[in-house]
Amino acid sequence: MGINFFLRLINTRKVDLRIVAVVGVSFALATWSCTQKTDLELKQEGSKSVSILENATVNEIQTHLATFKGEKPVLVNIWATWCLPCVEEFPYIMDLKQQYGEAFELVFISADFEEARAEATDFLKEQGVDFTTFFKQGKDNDFIAGISEKWSGAIPYTLIIDKNGLTHTEWEGKADYQDFENALLEVLK
Repeated sequence: MGINFFLRLINTRKVDLRIVAVVGVSFALATWSCTQKTDLELKQEGSKSVSILENATVNEIQTHLATFKGEKPVLVNIWATWCLPCVEEFPYIMDLKQQYGEAFELVFISADFEEARAEATDFLKEQGVDFTTFFKQGKDNDFIAGISEKWSGAIPYTLIIDKNGLTHTEWEGKADYQDFENALLEVLK
């Protein structure tokens, strides 16, 4: 069927124009409704644009970090929901992102176990994270060695990478807001 069918009916004048109008409007509405997305589809589409917790191996993370070389410094924080110091310092890092915005890239890497993935995602949402973060994949020893030779594997673990892609500073353990800000300001100069 289609618009040509209706035009032929009108041209032959064998059909009442009111019927043609009703059928035509019905056809147009049916066609339009088939092309419209439901609220659920729109919500799902919107959530696809940013993956809050994306699986990543150490090689994929290193490739991601390399994309900022020559552009801006990067603060990398490896954390887990079961790690109380990680949870305590998380808001400090988010405050830094709020204050300094696009001046640096913030990369969170969850070291949670697969069973805690939903909890990690909920935590990120509660903290106001609206950008892609990573969920560690692969063997722990390979991951640790691939991030830094100086890292023992203890978390929280933080790296500050300068604009040239070089590690400026790194530390294990909890830091306060001032520690993060001081280290970040050194590479933002």
